[in-house]
Amino acid sequence: MKIKLSFVLVIVLLTACSRKTLKGGDYSYYKSEIEKSKRQEQLQKEANKKTNTVHQVNEVPRYLSPEERKKFSTLLDVPEKEIKNEKLYAVIDQWLGTPYDWGGTSKNGVDCSSYVQQLYQKVYGRDLPRTSLEQFYLDTKSHFRNQKYLKEGDLIFFRLRHQDKVVSHVGVYLQNGKFTGSNSPHGVQIADLNADYWQDKYVACARLINTP
Repeated sequence: MKIKLSFVLVIVLLTACSRKTLKGGDYSYYKSEIEKSKRQEQLQKEANKKTNTVHQVNEVPRYLSPEERKKFSTLLDVPEKEIKNEKLYAVIDQWLGTPYDWGGTSKNGVDCSSYVQQLYQKVYGRDLPRTSLEQFYLDTKSHFRNQKYLKEGDLIFFRLRHQDKVVSHVGVYLQNGKFTGSNSPHGVQIADLNADYWQDKYVACARLINTP
């Protein structure tokens, strides 16, 4: 009898432990915690991605060294903070001093329209025709004559000889009355638009790009 009672008691205890074990083995709580952790991790990744995107948008690429910025500040006679389009001036810096060569298209020698053509393509991604006359007629609706409206990146057209048809020379306006061009006999330089020589040869300007 005692043996039977002991056997029954063992069975009851085993059954109770089994129930407790099953109850303790319910992983729904842990699953919910794992899912919560995954959601938090995903939210953090998305937040980091947005932060990185904002940093990339706000980050301004640097193309000029401090010395180069100072050089262009001096050439243009403006404060360094006015050198904003560093890509433009970095490309100009690569060409400065290149000899003038009528029909030339390389750093061994380049004429005005080829220099402007390559400058526009590299800085603004805009393809221009090869000659100054073709560039002048590319978009006549963009023409204006009053120089007070000039903005950085505008084209400036000149007629160097009175017998020339319409225009024969082109440059790109920078700021503070200065423009860049491949000008004979100096080659690629930054010149003063207000100089008597250029004022006498001036024809018109053209804005082919959107500028602030």
